[in-house]
Amino acid sequence: MSTHPTNSYMVTNRAEPTSDLGQAPMTGAERADLWWYLSHNANDDDYRHFAKQSAAPAATPPAAFEEAISQQLQAQSKPSLTVFIHGLDCFWANAVKYTGLLGQHLAQAGYEGLVIGLSWPSNGVDDVFHYSDGYPPTVPASSWTVRGNILQSVDSFSSLMSWIAGLVADFQQQGRSLAVNIVSHSEGNFMLMEGAARLGAGAVNQVVMLAADINDGAFETPPAGLVGQAAAIANSAQRVTIYSSTNDPVLQDSIHYYTKCLPWPPVGTGAFHNPSYPQRLGLSGPNYPASQQANAIGVDCSAVVNDQTVLRLPAGVVPPNTSLHVVYFYIPQVLQDIAQTLLGQPAGEIAQRYANAPAGSYTMLALV
Repeated sequence: MSTHPTNSYMVTNRAEPTSDLGQAPMTGAERADLWWYLSHNANDDDYRHFAKQSAAPAATPPAAFEEAISQQLQAQSKPSLTVFIHGLDCFWANAVKYTGLLGQHLAQAGYEGLVIGLSWPSNGVDDVFHYSDGYPPTVPASSWTVRGNILQSVDSFSSLMSWIAGLVADFQQQGRSLAVNIVSHSEGNFMLMEGAARLGAGAVNQVVMLAADINDGAFETPPAGLVGQAAAIANSAQRVTIYSSTNDPVLQDSIHYYTKCLPWPPVGTGAFHNPSYPQRLGLSGPNYPASQQANAIGVDCSAVVNDQTVLRLPAGVVPPNTSLHVVYFYIPQVLQDIAQTLLGQPAGEIAQRYANAPAGSYTMLALV
């Protein structure tokens, strides 16, 4: 059986992905709906190749989309589906780009499953620091705040994951298994944190959190109030792996904006981080030595996700002027680690890592 993808798939709750309305979520009767897009190229990173598969959004995919993706998964020797959730300041074209690149580079690293993208209206560069009007954000919130958009996207996230749960059930009826994973980047991890409450226990095999712009106490136990807000992610997954780097300039700025060390935006209150845990999970990792969820694994990538590594790599591996916040998509060593994680390799057996104390904490080794 073939193990290589033949099509690419994107889903989105943007009101109109390819126009200015793409920065607003669908609301009202369409709040739980999605647009379902397909390209006939494998791991396609060009939005111009994607076509809507129906004339109107819906909570479940049109027949052409469902048939294509089902056949593609059935053709895999070890069926695996990974949902990618992008971060902030990501228009439709960039959402497609990073989904395609992640699929391409994970395939090169040994992951032969299918990567599909979930794109939410994440605001443009002019709005990136208007996160919310208070913490925690509430509904109704302005659809033009980042976290207002996230809260209004949870229903459509739930629609996607409910449909995927149906695929898993179909495979089980055939005596086969379908692994389901989630990879989330930056503010996409806040999207996941809000949406995970809709997932059942163990609904996902692997969750991979890259450069997470959520608080570092998100997996602290016991969860209560502002402590352990990502407990639902841990409950929904067999394992959660958190990749962090202290060299991430975007997350460093995220903290500075929270503490008002940099010029403040003219809109919003600025209270958009958990006041009990202003540190970023993707910058410093989980707040050890506090007790963490048992299935949450922290991987400190600081020795690899840095300027020195990028300079040592062959020309073209990492595009010029790429922020360290997004080099996770390009550095081969990091991608190999992620691929092994998605394939279910035990955390202590993944190459180029060494274990720290407490248990569940690892450091990625720099390759000379």
